[in-house]
Amino acid sequence: MQSIFKLRRFLEPPPQKCELCGAAVESTHQHIVDVENRRLMCTCRPCYLLFQHHGSAGGKLRSVSDRFLNLPPIEIPGEEIPVSVVFFIRDSVTSRVTAFYPSPAGATEAAIAQETWKEMLEKTPALATLEPDIEALLVCKHESWILPVDACYELVGRIKRSWRGAESQREIGDFFENLRGTAA
Repeated sequence: MQSIFKLRRFLEPPPQKCELCGAAVESTHQHIVDVENRRLMCTCRPCYLLFQHHGSAGGKLRSVSDRFLNLPPIEIPGEEIPVSVVFFIRDSVTSRVTAFYPSPAGATEAAIAQETWKEMLEKTPALATLEPDIEALLVCKHESWILPVDACYELVGRIKRSWRGAESQREIGDFFENLRGTAA
């Protein structure tokens, strides 16, 4: 019987911990962006709250936004978009905007011309409110959203996990259906 209890620990996933203080976190938790290393960190609520202001930690760590804003469909001028889903993140360090395409390998990064971003800003002034590093513009066919950057990486994970035709399309559809519910 002892050996069954020893094996049980391999079946249950280890509890997730805050990457800053080590406290246990729930499966639905907040994230912080390490701006310099461009990575998301899982955090407990108190650590998340510590980094909500731009000046915290010298701006090197920032709490991910919780804003979901449904926008009119956005056309991406002059760019050849190879897939039906793309998200854009503005980098506070370089002030450049980068496109990311969900793929079986994760988020594939691609540079976009700054003129393209400027033209998008002219056509959709709400894009000027996009918070660098912590928010993204997500564009999929006839839908566009400003949303937390971690939501985009959730979509990347869903696509990566189910990258097979109809299954992948169902995951994308479910993700956007949840977004619409969030905005309602």
